[in-house]
Amino acid sequence: MSSRMVFARSAERHGYTVADVLFAYQHLIRRKVLVRSGERYLKFTGLHHGDPLVPSIEVMMKVIPGQGIVVFHVNAEQGGFWDKD
Repeated sequence: MSSRMVFARSAERHGYTVADVLFAYQHLIRRKVLVRSGERYLKFTGLHHGDPLVPSIEVMMKVIPGQGIVVFHVNAEQGGFWDKD
């Protein structure tokens, strides 16, 4: 099965797009891999393009080996993002 990215409905809540997530990943600020109950998650912040009021965004995604990733959270970077897992 080929790898793919699924953009969950919850990730669309704040109006960010797959292109925003890809740009942020290409311009990483900070990245962390988490493993919970045997499942792997990627949490990162990266630069945002096109809006001077939102210099960076926060992203959380679930990595499903052999299948792809599910992006389930995207928002303007908030102060407490790195304080919670």
